[in-house]
Amino acid sequence: MNEILRFEGTTKVLRSDLAGRHLYTLGPLDLEVMRGEIFGYLGPNGAGKTITIKLMMGLLRPTSGRIVYFDGSTRIQKARQKLGFLPEQPYFYQHLTARELLAFYGHLFGLRNAALSSRVTSLVRLVGLDEHANTRLSKFSKGMLQRIGLAQALINNPDVVILDEPLSGLDPIGRSEIRDLIVKLKGEGRTVFFSSHILQDVEMICDRVAILANGKILRMAVVPDVLYGSVTSYEVLTSNAPPNLIRKLNLGMVSARGGKTVITMPPDSDLNTSLKRLIAMGVSIEAVNPLRQTLEDYFMRELKGGEGPAVKTPGPGHRMFAGTSKENGS
Repeated sequence: MNEILRFEGTTKVLRSDLAGRHLYTLGPLDLEVMRGEIFGYLGPNGAGKTITIKLMMGLLRPTSGRIVYFDGSTRIQKARQKLGFLPEQPYFYQHLTARELLAFYGHLFGLRNAALSSRVTSLVRLVGLDEHANTRLSKFSKGMLQRIGLAQALINNPDVVILDEPLSGLDPIGRSEIRDLIVKLKGEGRTVFFSSHILQDVEMICDRVAILANGKILRMAVVPDVLYGSVTSYEVLTSNAPPNLIRKLNLGMVSARGGKTVITMPPDSDLNTSLKRLIAMGVSIEAVNPLRQTLEDYFMRELKGGEGPAVKTPGPGHRMFAGTSKENGS
């Protein structure tokens, strides 16, 4: 796996039109995206995610630094032929059908006749809109619009697909559909870079993430290393056990859930000995779950300036941004 896109000391300063004062500064960003991965760009609203994507797409120019694409080129005009893009709030002509919309964008990329028709048909099928290919967009739901938006981002058969908040505003079914499509794109060998603040979805599909706040990257991490690191506690689910009796054993925090008694034990517990004591008392053990941190736990700790757990460097040449929010001026 080699890099396909790289930010090198890239900054963007936004100024007031009237006073010329700095309103917002992004960066400097040092960031590498690897070929064939799903990369999550995380941060609260206003962190600078959309500005980063606009720089990536050439809609804004860096104040300093540069962005390197594919084979070492910094020419966005050339790179756009291999990039697909879906903005956070795309605007499509509502009077067009799904097929007409894709044909319109296909024409912009020089597709014609049989090649265009074949591409449109395959994309409509890919995003699951076969039955709605001739339906006007004015009748589309939010989830359907996101799917046709993803299809237009693929019309030029890009190597890299860049999505700005693709899961925002969708119901659980819509989010699941878009997640599945993103994973399918990776399976086709494409690279997907997307911004989000919906951490549960990021946790499910991303290979690596970068956490952004106040224009600074606080941390980069490999998602499995974050999720499958050391155990933070053990949760033991029991039945037919009076909570007051369990508390006397002093095994951990005891609570009731759905008619069951739950014991949450610290990570350094002697789990085997504790379970033997419970079984000797006639307690039925229904489940033992090792609990690990979620991506949300990790994210919130980084935003608050916590150190976070040790994570592996994401590969040769990658930078591990270990600075806390205080160090990064945020």
